[in-house]
Amino acid sequence: MTSTAPAPAARAFLAPTLTFVLATFVASGAMLLLQQVSGLGTDVLPLVQLGPAIGAGVTSAVFRGRLSPLLPDAVPRRQVVAHLVLAFAACLLYGGVLVAALLAQGVRLEGAHAAGAVPFALVPLLLLVGAAGEEIGWRGTLQPLLENRFSLLVASIVTGLVWGVWHVQVFTAGPVVIVGFLLATVALSVLVGHFGRGTVRQRVALATLVHWLVNLALLVTLGDRHSTPEGTVANATAAIVTAAVFMAMFAAAQRKRGKSALVARRTQDVAA
Repeated sequence: MTSTAPAPAARAFLAPTLTFVLATFVASGAMLLLQQVSGLGTDVLPLVQLGPAIGAGVTSAVFRGRLSPLLPDAVPRRQVVAHLVLAFAACLLYGGVLVAALLAQGVRLEGAHAAGAVPFALVPLLLLVGAAGEEIGWRGTLQPLLENRFSLLVASIVTGLVWGVWHVQVFTAGPVVIVGFLLATVALSVLVGHFGRGTVRQRVALATLVHWLVNLALLVTLGDRHSTPEGTVANATAAIVTAAVFMAMFAAAQRKRGKSALVARRTQDVAA
């Protein structure tokens, strides 16, 4: 009789996943409080962006060696480089669609500008730190854990939903912003999830690049208006279009590889 019990990895993923989510939300709340108490403006660096990295650290400390079997193996460096190039191209497409969607709505573009007291020359560096702080958690911990139980697509969608809900401030901005923002986080999560394969370091490096460039595009085009209905619609449109284009490319490449493998097998059978 064949056993239908779930694989050990599929059973073991749940506890660290829930631990990560709980630790991330608690740590993020603590970072928000610390930022308020310290008087450090969010223009310098929103400390809440470090919450997912703290959640990842807590999860790693609690489960220690037990996490290793649940984390993915490395992929060839050639694949990482190819996906980095594709990810950069995706960010260019995202930026182009974002600008077009904003102009179509008659929204004024901000352009390069200082963020509060921070000169624009330092803004990209701070955005990079914030993006890395988030991606250590989202694509470096949560998504790999979910992939032990779900397909890559489902794991990406769930990660995108948690990522979106983590931005609790959008839930006070009205239904258009809420729905648009969640659509954007899910679409970007699906995109990054399919680009970012391999070890935690490989995934975090690529995800940080995309997250950083998307945030930089939003800052340059919208400034502080990215949570307005117009900004959210443009963001969601750009994310969905970009994800759809590159997912279609991934599907076409997969079909091509499948056909090549089939031809190779048939050739071997004939030769035999």
